[in-house]
Amino acid sequence: MFNASQFADKSLEVLVRTALLHGELAPGVAIAIEQYRVEKRLTITEQRQLAILDSAIADGCILAV
Repeated sequence: MFNASQFADKSLEVLVRTALLHGELAPGVAIAIEQYRVEKRLTITEQRQLAILDSAIADGCILAV
């Protein structure tokens, strides 16, 4: 079983890079990213990182596991 809290203190960039590197969106990473979407006031850079992630998911480069 995964531990979502291990990803809670990671920067959004680290989370997006992890997903891109592995080509998959692990449950813990997905939860941490969703917390960024909901709870944080995102910078322009973070918004761009989420756009890159969303595009990679839409293109099938990253698969949810």
